[in-house]
Amino acid sequence: METDGVSFEEIKNRIVNLDIADQRRLITEVIPEVWERACADPSCFLKLKELVDSHTWRQYDKMHMSGI
Repeated sequence: METDGVSFEEIKNRIVNLDIADQRRLITEVIPEVWERACADPSCFLKLKELVDSHTWRQYDKMHMSGI
């Protein structure tokens, strides 16, 4: 995929290299704008759910299980 002369890989690299504040803005501002169209396919939703569940479990494990 190429958009205005910029490849998907270039866009991905730019996003990965953004500072944390801009990455958060991407998640909170951009993702909601494309969510309905981009995640019409259930596999997209399931992948995002997997990421959220994985992160949630890691946080719980750090707080409650690390001392065991």
